[in-house]
Amino acid sequence: MQVIEPLFDRTFLSDSYACRKGKGVHDAVDRYQAWTQNYRYVLKMDIQQYFPSIDHELPKEKLRRRIKDAQVLDLLDRIIDGSPRGTTIHNYFPGDDLFAPFERPVGIPIGNLTSQFFANLYLDDLDQYIKQSLHVRPYLRYVDDMVVLDHGKARLAEIRAAVRERLAIDRLQLHPHKAQVSPVADGLNLLGYVVYPSRRRLRSDNGHRFARRVRRMAQIYRTGRLEWTKVRASIQSWMGHAQHADTDGLRRAIFSQAVFTRGTGQEAAST
Repeated sequence: MQVIEPLFDRTFLSDSYACRKGKGVHDAVDRYQAWTQNYRYVLKMDIQQYFPSIDHELPKEKLRRRIKDAQVLDLLDRIIDGSPRGTTIHNYFPGDDLFAPFERPVGIPIGNLTSQFFANLYLDDLDQYIKQSLHVRPYLRYVDDMVVLDHGKARLAEIRAAVRERLAIDRLQLHPHKAQVSPVADGLNLLGYVVYPSRRRLRSDNGHRFARRVRRMAQIYRTGRLEWTKVRASIQSWMGHAQHADTDGLRRAIFSQAVFTRGTGQEAAST
């Protein structure tokens, strides 16, 4: 995968951000927030059950348009066909007969590195369609989260309808409750943040979860069953995410109550 991925990556859309070098969550959020300075409305779309819905034959066809080496293709076919079967998706699309959804293998595992590559490849045709056929400039995608901005709600509704129709070609469907148009000024829930034109905050559930994690770590640390190096690594990881939002007050509130002390006769540590 390390050999062929760079060949594909050069052809992927610049504003496709997932699992690509130099194109992570914070880059995507920064890009979106920059666009909000110039557009009034945003359309955020999500594909329903994306990874479980990926049709095995379609990424094979897409690979064959770009790779001619039979041995490489055979290996990639084996990886796709070897995906463990999860919940079976039975959706009908234009041209299907009664048995089509039951005869077509679907689904790839979410966590695998190869799956992240196949996921980007699978939606690249959609990316190109949105940019070239729909002539959309402010568009980004992170896995199956898609964001489009415009000055008018009607235009975004047209784009949503066109995307829904184009997705059917790849045997995918938009999530019925996650394809909404809203003013950028209202804030957009995007990749763990709520993003406004001039500020961003961490999603409230993220802060609550981390506060509970800190309390649990403090309890375990007190018993001597958790090393300070692991506590520190966990805190630094969350801080790396939180510091990209307006979280000064949240961080002070969490860490002002975080006291890590060992039991009797053991050394204390400070966050």
